[in-house]
Amino acid sequence: MAYEKDGIQYPSVTTILGLLDKPALLGWASNCAVDYIEDNIEVVRDTEDVHRGEEVLQTARTAYRTISGDACKSGTMVHKAIEQYVSGLDYEYLLETEQSKNGFNAFLSWEMNNHVEWLESEVEIIDTEIGYAGRFDATAKVNDVIYLIDFKTSKAIYSEMAVQLCAYRQAYNKVHDNQLEHIAVLHLDKETAEPTFKPFESELERKTRFFNSLVNTYYLEKNRRLKNNPFVKAAKTCEPVELKEIF
Repeated sequence: MAYEKDGIQYPSVTTILGLLDKPALLGWASNCAVDYIEDNIEVVRDTEDVHRGEEVLQTARTAYRTISGDACKSGTMVHKAIEQYVSGLDYEYLLETEQSKNGFNAFLSWEMNNHVEWLESEVEIIDTEIGYAGRFDATAKVNDVIYLIDFKTSKAIYSEMAVQLCAYRQAYNKVHDNQLEHIAVLHLDKETAEPTFKPFESELERKTRFFNSLVNTYYLEKNRRLKNNPFVKAAKTCEPVELKEIF
């Protein structure tokens, strides 16, 4: 995904983080295949109609795609509903699945048990010095501490989420007088309806520098196609002077 400002396209934070290996996702995809086979094990064992068994095994290869699509749809519903809720608009019509209702109920449970003042919602950031862009969910005062917050409906909280939020904070602080010091993930479990508020406090500077190195790697790795992007040109012509110094 690309964002555009003043006729220049920038890669998203999540696109850049896509350079990282995600072993947890590989394990999840394998589990999806195993679960699908277990659900259809009688078909696989049918010695009279082996073709149906073969179809099950072939479908199991891509079972994660269907599950991932359903999970993304429910996650999008939760995010949209929260955005509407924070803005004081109707949101219930957005929650079409049981998973999305659970995720939103987790959000309500967390808000009810904390003193929360919402400051901003759906904040777009663009860092023209480093060369990336993105959008995070909110800024809020939570129990008298101001946080940059991203809502997550994934299976768990992963380490790269801290790097993602550091990238958002870096770009946000470059253009705002009210400097944000604190970042956190609000994890909303779509199965149990349980919330987890996870601040990231340690090594934020190191994680920010790590992300910036990933940005340079992103531009240097492939022949990127981003309209009028000066970092693409610099990478193609090996002009290090055009790339942002990060250390």
